Amino acid sequence: MLLEDAIEKYNGDVYIYYGGISRDGYGLLSSALEEKENRAKKACLILITFGGNPDAGYRIARAMNHYYKNVEILIPDACKSAGTLLCIGANKLIFGDRGELGPLDIQLSKPDEMFENMSGLDIVQALNALEGQVLKSFRSYLVDIRGGCRLRTKIAADIATKLADGLIAPIAAKIDPLTLGEHQRAMQIACDYGERLNEVSKSLRKDALIRLVGSYPSHGFVIDRKEAKELFNNVQAPDEETNGLYLWVRGIIEITPMPDQPIVLDVASQLPAKTNGEENENNVSNEDDHVRADNNNETNSGDSKPES
Repeated sequence: MLLEDAIEKYNGDVYIYYGGISRDGYGLLSSALEEKENRAKKACLILITFGGNPDAGYRIARAMNHYYKNVEILIPDACKSAGTLLCIGANKLIFGDRGELGPLDIQLSKPDEMFENMSGLDIVQALNALEGQVLKSFRSYLVDIRGGCRLRTKIAADIATKLADGLIAPIAAKIDPLTLGEHQRAMQIACDYGERLNEVSKSLRKDALIRLVGSYPSHGFVIDRKEAKELFNNVQAPDEETNGLYLWVRGIIEITPMPDQPIVLDVASQLPAKTNGEENENNVSNEDDHVRADNNNETNSGDSKPES
């Protein structure tokens, strides 16, 4: 299907954001929104991204909400991390067969490593694991000492506490409190931005934000359309109105790898504009038809005169 036909069927404004979520991308989209003339009542943002800056993702969602009361996001492929945050600001998700979202655990630079990131949940999960191991070790020591040595419970508990502490303390000592605080603040970013976007869009189901932030085992975990329906109120597959856009963007994805710098466009601006020349040709053609019709009428009128 031609892009022009796809846009005409959608009956709204269409934008594409292809690449990492960044301040530069936010600037490009803001410019496209500001320059838009004859703005429609609804808009579709085609979003393909592996994530990026959550602050920029929040600004992009806010910008779309500012210019349009009805915002839809078409997800034809990966839409991870900050892209998922952006989706919270949409009234409807149009979820293609190959589309996927991801968790909202914020990624932080790994200490003493170049070009490597770690999830903001890593230290929190490590603490939870330590807590579980401490309780397990304490119970095991207490039962063994109390039953095996027949000591009084208080004495057995004191010994079990010291043994459990000796096992866990060296591990816990390696956790930097400042780093722990940094990770907790980073995770709070996703929660706060998500809550603010959801206040406007009402897109999330109950406790969905908690699940997105802290319930998935890895940052790359796949959230497909079926699971997205458990998190978002309005998730649909491409229909007659949007399938043309989906097929068009799938064709672009197949031949264009994820760019280093985001590609952000008002899709309608990529259509070949109807030039004045084309419009004039149509007008001239119509005028010629009228002239020919008038000439034919005159000829017929002359032929119909009676002979004297």
